[in-house]
Amino acid sequence: MNKGLVARVALALALGSAPADAEPAAPAGRPARTAVADARYLDELVARARSLELSRDEMWNRLLHYRTGLFGGRSSEADGKHFFLAEEGKADPSAELEATLRGLFGPEPPDAGVEHPYCRFPARLAWLHSKLGFDFTRLPRRSCPKFQEFVEQTRARSLTLVFSSYYLNNPASAFGHTFLRINKSTRRADDTDLELLDYGIDYSATVDTNNSLVYALKGLMGLFPGRFRRVPYYLKVREYNDHESRDIWEYELALSKQEVAMVQAHLWELGPNHFDYYYLSENCSYHILGVLEVANPRLRLLERVGWPVIPADTVKAVVAQPGLVRRVRYRPSNRTQYRHRVSSLNDDEVGALSTLARDPNASLPEALPLASRARVLDAALDLVDFRFAGQLARAPGTPEDPESVRFKQRLLERRAALDAESEDVDASPPFREQPHIGHDSRRLGLGSGFQAGRGWFHGLDFRLALHDLADPGMGYPATVGIEFLPMRFRYWVEEPRLTLEDFSLVRIHSLTPVDRFESSLSWKVDVGATRLRDAGCDDCAAGFATVGGGLAVPFFTRKLLFFALGEARVAAPVQSGLFDVVRAGLGPAGGVRLELTDGLRVLGTGFWNYLPKQEPNQTWQIDGAVRAEYSSGFALGVEGTRQPSSWSARGVSYVYF
Repeated sequence: MNKGLVARVALALALGSAPADAEPAAPAGRPARTAVADARYLDELVARARSLELSRDEMWNRLLHYRTGLFGGRSSEADGKHFFLAEEGKADPSAELEATLRGLFGPEPPDAGVEHPYCRFPARLAWLHSKLGFDFTRLPRRSCPKFQEFVEQTRARSLTLVFSSYYLNNPASAFGHTFLRINKSTRRADDTDLELLDYGIDYSATVDTNNSLVYALKGLMGLFPGRFRRVPYYLKVREYNDHESRDIWEYELALSKQEVAMVQAHLWELGPNHFDYYYLSENCSYHILGVLEVANPRLRLLERVGWPVIPADTVKAVVAQPGLVRRVRYRPSNRTQYRHRVSSLNDDEVGALSTLARDPNASLPEALPLASRARVLDAALDLVDFRFAGQLARAPGTPEDPESVRFKQRLLERRAALDAESEDVDASPPFREQPHIGHDSRRLGLGSGFQAGRGWFHGLDFRLALHDLADPGMGYPATVGIEFLPMRFRYWVEEPRLTLEDFSLVRIHSLTPVDRFESSLSWKVDVGATRLRDAGCDDCAAGFATVGGGLAVPFFTRKLLFFALGEARVAAPVQSGLFDVVRAGLGPAGGVRLELTDGLRVLGTGFWNYLPKQEPNQTWQIDGAVRAEYSSGFALGVEGTRQPSSWSARGVSYVYF
């Protein structure tokens, strides 16, 4: 493929002219073109495309997003009606290629709101020209002002893949989020101060409900349309860094100018189109990789991810592509900046900050030096930005919160009155939290153990995604466990039988360590089925749902974490429960997690439930695990469980893939 032509054709479209190396207009004396001659030339192009089998070419299939189905047929994942020129184009690459060729030479579409294919599909035109070598003097001369405006506004110099870290308060972002940034040609490559003026290219669902259950069901079934949107990058930073307190990782891609131009042209093609949005497959990360693959046939990105498609896994796919990532940058959230700022304060400065956190007009100790006063006020401003993020980093059109604005304004006035420079925050990238170095999301466990009263067993564990509190910590938040479809089976040796021990649709532990200035709620959610072993339900399986909330307290720079929660739990069917069907309980829950190294963790959890008007009137469970990563992608564990009527212990080997 002639990469130079790709860029020249795309830019030529923006200027409304033929590429510089296209054949010039016919000189004097050459016979004038006729409709018959043009039709004959078009037929020649179509015949040549057929003989070259261009419809089978990988790049054509990427441009149209054709994928091979379970039974061998090919169909496009695109669902917009104007994305195809052939009536059967969604399922027929050959028909769509021929319709595209004829459309490029054809008249204006009957629908005035639809652009001519010449302007609507610049990436297709560029690729077809690279294969067939169009005589542009035979193409009708057209101006494409909308595409020209898009090219001039984005001014693409390079591309960056952006990963926004896990945000458990929104199901759509619980596993993280990825999008593209178009880096403008009007700034230097190392000019980070102007990055906020770049554009973010985001693929997301167009949601029509605020109901969490309806959202989850429609997202799983592909009932939302997903679209690419162009958003100023500073708005994405405000949303993720400031409003949601999420760290951002930026992976600058080593693409040539021609490859960037091809991606830019394809993004223009996708603008009016939509894809059915599937939360677990055709999501933000999947289609971002699909767009990047049109840059060059050498890029093999989608084949590196499995199902479900997890944003962190797509980052790993990009990093695994040889030579694709030029460098990695880190943009800390307001919470991270505040924590770094506070960690540099001495005891007197922390005490003064504690006073200001309650009252922005509070007097600072007279003995506090000028430099210390400046550090305290700077830390107070960072604390306010984090504490009042929802009010200060508000969406456009949302009214201001007068109290938070007044609080911050008073601190700004006091800081401006001090003749002292602010110290830079040393928020250096935390190497251990880089998303691309974490273990893979799927996990398989094999092991054997013993249960009192039942004897020896062999066990099999499987999880689709993503991470629990005992897994190796590199690449993941230290205090978050989020699992999708974890399940555990046992095969009993002495009485041959296979049983399901545990299964969860989703299991989340969000532990936010409290400190002097931060007291966010820690919480847990677990929904699935488990095997109960107590006097009211001995060795019976029941569905359950658990929710809980409380506090987490760290020690020794957060290597040791204690957490205490209050929880509510329901289970069914349980004959000893209410109405001989439902078991309902309330009580304390909690645990301790000790991180000895990045690959060695000790975790203990437990709960006690009071079961009012039920027999028995209480139940409890204690779990313990020691897990050690001995090689990348492999770990060994020793685990045990104690319930009222039984206990068990096992050794297990895990592989992450």
